[in-house]
Amino acid sequence: MKHRLFLFIFFLLASVRAWSSVFTVTSNADAGPGTLRDALTKAAANGTVQQDVINFNLPSQAPITLFTQLPEVTSNLIIDGSTQPGQKLGKSDARVYIIPDVSYTFPGTKAGALIMTEVTDVEIYGLCIKGYNGTLTNFNGNLLFTAISAYDCTNITIGAPGKGNVFSDNIYGVYCGTNSLTDSKNNDNIVIKSNFIGYDESGTNVFELGYALDITADNSIVGGNASQDRNYLATAVALNGIDNKFINNSLSLDVNGQYNRGGGSILLRFQGSNAQITDNDFCATTFQFVSVNGFSFVRNKQSSIPSSIQGNSGMSLFKCSNAFIGDDNDNDINIFSNDGGAFYSVESTNITIAKNSISCNTIPYLISQGTDIPNINVLVNNATEFSGTASPGAAVYIYNDNTDCSVCNPVQYLATVTADAGGNWKLNGDLHNKKLVANATLNNSSSEYTQPFISSAAADYVKVNPTCFKNNGSITLQNLKNVIGVDWYNDQNQLVQSGGPKLVNASAGTYYAKCYNGNCFAQSIPVTLTSSNPGIDDSGLQKVNASCDAANGSISNLKLINTNDATPPLKWTNEAGDNVGSTLDIDNLPGGTYTLTVDPEGCAIPYHVTLLNQELVLDPPSVSSFQLCGPGEAIIPVNAPVATSTYRLYANETDATPLDEEANGKFKVNVTANRSYYISQFNNACESTRTKVDISVGLSNLSIANVITPNADGENDYWQIPGIENYPAATIKIFNRYGQNVFDSKGYAHPFNGTQNGRKLPCGTYYYIVNLNSSCGIRSGNLTIIR
Repeated sequence: MKHRLFLFIFFLLASVRAWSSVFTVTSNADAGPGTLRDALTKAAANGTVQQDVINFNLPSQAPITLFTQLPEVTSNLIIDGSTQPGQKLGKSDARVYIIPDVSYTFPGTKAGALIMTEVTDVEIYGLCIKGYNGTLTNFNGNLLFTAISAYDCTNITIGAPGKGNVFSDNIYGVYCGTNSLTDSKNNDNIVIKSNFIGYDESGTNVFELGYALDITADNSIVGGNASQDRNYLATAVALNGIDNKFINNSLSLDVNGQYNRGGGSILLRFQGSNAQITDNDFCATTFQFVSVNGFSFVRNKQSSIPSSIQGNSGMSLFKCSNAFIGDDNDNDINIFSNDGGAFYSVESTNITIAKNSISCNTIPYLISQGTDIPNINVLVNNATEFSGTASPGAAVYIYNDNTDCSVCNPVQYLATVTADAGGNWKLNGDLHNKKLVANATLNNSSSEYTQPFISSAAADYVKVNPTCFKNNGSITLQNLKNVIGVDWYNDQNQLVQSGGPKLVNASAGTYYAKCYNGNCFAQSIPVTLTSSNPGIDDSGLQKVNASCDAANGSISNLKLINTNDATPPLKWTNEAGDNVGSTLDIDNLPGGTYTLTVDPEGCAIPYHVTLLNQELVLDPPSVSSFQLCGPGEAIIPVNAPVATSTYRLYANETDATPLDEEANGKFKVNVTANRSYYISQFNNACESTRTKVDISVGLSNLSIANVITPNADGENDYWQIPGIENYPAATIKIFNRYGQNVFDSKGYAHPFNGTQNGRKLPCGTYYYIVNLNSSCGIRSGNLTIIR
């Protein structure tokens, strides 16, 4: 039994470490005995029940140069570079350099000096880690190159007073993320203190690449309440999670309190809930809160370095709620002092702007799409009274701007008054030389401040230029806020009008407005009015000259200019002074000179257009005469008609009215006998001479006589064939009832008279064949001789 108990205890002790170990780094090499790689490997092998320590005793301050990724950091481990003998590096607390060789290789997509995954209780001190950036051969732009990375870790401390780190010239200084997107794990209790991040070991030289910190964690703190806890951050920060604190850090300000970043602002982005941002000194910094529910922002102070040197600072809130910016305690105010616009909220609710000191901002607080924002208006602002209206019950915070900035800001807190049940509020006293502004807070929501505001958007400056060099121009300001009175000045700074937002009776010149609220004013951009006579832009003029003494000319495509977008009275007159139109485009005009008068406000500007009367000489159309085989409908076509002309058909050469007019030159007629037509070409009121067209009608059985009485009485003695003269090649044959040919003639010069070779043919019925020798074919029938 004792033997079995002994074996159980033996294996239990073998499975865990009974005591902590200290591993000392004595070699600057990448690998081998005494190296950092060796120490991390031994610490991992020693287990995680007790805390191990890695100390340093390198022969010099030469860097540890790494060629491949170090083993991941394990739990319950302190890596303490501050134990290295010798001097600290620059003004930092770091004593040990760690840098990657340019050929540095690594497994997977995580590349960094120290990487830890799902570990607890790790502390890192006194290291200066540089160079994890795009200069490395194997960097492909999609990797997390970091000084330190933590994935789903707990109780991680990076830096402490007297033992801070330096992370410089890296894509990320410290990155804390999740190792898997499919589980609920997260980092917790990440503590970052006393470090230089983005600054090198001098604390003044900036190496800005990506993020100083990109941390997704809960219950974490960056900085701390003690002055020695301060981090110096020269580049962007992202802090996401619940119950995180960002306290007592220096943003864009080096260890000497100077701005050395070279332009632009850094971004501090917060997301999550219950964040605390306090006691930070900053310049050229934009605080961005995205979907943060519950945060406090107090005792943060912007440097007095001029914004022209440091860049602008400000705060933006997007879809946030339940925030407190400043406090009613005078010691908890925030200080913003530049022209970046201090606070800007979008789609946010319950944003309290309490006591703060904001100076030299064009818009100290701007709200877009906010909800439940209290109202506030200033109605009186003079040497003894500052009063107005607000949402009933609202606390009205009143400030004096004691700076010489051109716009009034809530710089110096004076008092808080409460709007009564009617919404009225008032502050009385000696207020001369005071530049007063206020905002209202009700139910944890604050309004914008009441300094005068003038839009700089061009659409908010409605100007009407003077015409005819008269004093009839105007400028109207739109979308003014918190304005009690407006003074207008010319470009010689001479007062030209006092009163409302519309300048009237203005001549040509440049003007600007000062919009007042007590001793506070906002100045508009300069606006220039120009004066000129209204006129005509004829660059696109299209005119069609008249032709052949007809009223077929036209004038079109003129444009009016300098009429202040109005349509003034218009009048066209001819040379006789007759009114011929009242619109820009006119037609049905004969040749002549026409005058357009534009008459805005009695200032007439004549414009002249001359139309010629053009005589067009048109060729008579080419039309061919033709023959019909018989009476009926026929088409008379013009040969090669002109597409732009029409053609007219007349019954005779002198008729005034045509029978028909066709654009294609084809006319349909009904012809019963031989006749002539006349055709002309017509274009733009001009007409050619007429071309004669003869139409002949061929023989018809109905028109050939079938009886002759050759008795020498002078009537019907010959067989008449009407129209046979049109067929000189015709053959005419007559046969008796026996089929004997009794008459044969080519042409019909000698009509048949009932004889054959001078001998009278007997009475009776005979048969004829008339061959016209044309497309009209053969005619045949019977012929009776009666004596």
